[in-house]
Parts: sequence; structure tokens; C-alpha cells
Amino acid sequence: MDYEERIKILRLMWDAIGTEFGGRHELYEINYTGTQDKIRMQCLRQAKQSGVMRQMTDLIDRCMADYDRNCWKNPIYHNNDDLVKIDDLLK
Repeated sequence: MDYEERIKILRLMWDAIGTEFGGRHELYEINYTGTQDKIRMQCLRQAKQSGVMRQMTDLIDRCMADYDRNCWKNPIYHNNDDLVKIDDLLK
């Protein structure tokens, strides 16, 4: 794996778990379901048995194909046109 693939993966992981939603979800799992290892093993077994694991792997492949080291390639996923620029607020 070259450096660009590693950058893509790390940035995508941050978008998934480093955001406010991702961090809160992790806390809920720890507090209400049990240890992280127990949760992971339970989810993994269920995904493999139900066939969902293959669907998730395909989703990851499609996602990584549309993501580069500068974030999303397709502007439909990330478009800042609706955000106010900080310079405009300071005027």
C-alpha cells in the first residue's frame, strides 16, 4: 500500500469516527453494550453469517474509489457552498 492509500484510509476513518457523531456512537457502545472486544466479535460473527460482510466490503471499495487524499472527489458528498466563510463574518 502506498502513502496515498494510507492517507485516504486515515482521512476516511477520521470522517467516520473522529466527528461528533462517530465519537458519541462509540461512547454509547461502551456504556450500554459491553466491552469493545465483545461488541466487535459479536458484530463480526453476525455479519459473516448473514452475508452482510460482503456487502460492507463492496461498500468500502466503492467509497475508497470515490475518495482521494484531498477528501471526496465528487462534490455531491462534500460541498461547502452553503457554509459561511469566516472572513465574511468578520466584516
